[in-house]
Amino acid sequence: MLVTKLYVIGNITVPSNWIALIVAFIIAYSIIRLRLGKVSATLFSDAVFYIIIIWKLSVIITDFSTVIRAPISIVYFNGGFTGFCLGLLFVAGRIWFDWIRGKVDKESLVALFTGAVTVQTIFQVMMVLLNKGSLIAGIGTVVIFIALTFFVWRIEQIGDHIALISMLFMAAHIFVATIQPKGLLNPPLFITLIIGVFFIAIFKVTKVQTERGSGFE
Repeated sequence: MLVTKLYVIGNITVPSNWIALIVAFIIAYSIIRLRLGKVSATLFSDAVFYIIIIWKLSVIITDFSTVIRAPISIVYFNGGFTGFCLGLLFVAGRIWFDWIRGKVDKESLVALFTGAVTVQTIFQVMMVLLNKGSLIAGIGTVVIFIALTFFVWRIEQIGDHIALISMLFMAAHIFVATIQPKGLLNPPLFITLIIGVFFIAIFKVTKVQTERGSGFE
């Protein structure tokens, strides 16, 4: 959904997508804490922390000249969509490395995946509520994402089906994007594709390694 409104909070003017993202992170963390426990919630909050820090500091890369002229701009600006993607890729790389070293188990990956789906859903719903737009696009967005998230949280042994559910996650968002204003050129859709491909890759690689290992027994 498009950003059509700005909101004033104190002395700061904040775009609706910032509010939507913050609310999404908070609610997703709360749900994970209640449903999956403190350890999973901590892992999720750490991932969010790294994304936000890199998103903020990446302005040094995306707008280096401005930072040189006014270093204080780091406080007020961020790396935009590029910076957010850099943060997400950093977290993905860190999780993959920790997974290989045995520091992250399947339960933790499931928590991160369900957290990612929940964040995207709440973000999309909040964007519909906070901005003006097509009624059909708004209803379609809310219904499909809420149904998807409900399904993800209800399914048992989700860790055994992450690759398939990741494909469902991407397919659902692609469909929703076709009825939204920006269509397939939609930044949140690109985020979903990164997340989906990452979880498909990490579980497919793990499955291949497991099959090879059992073949030598």
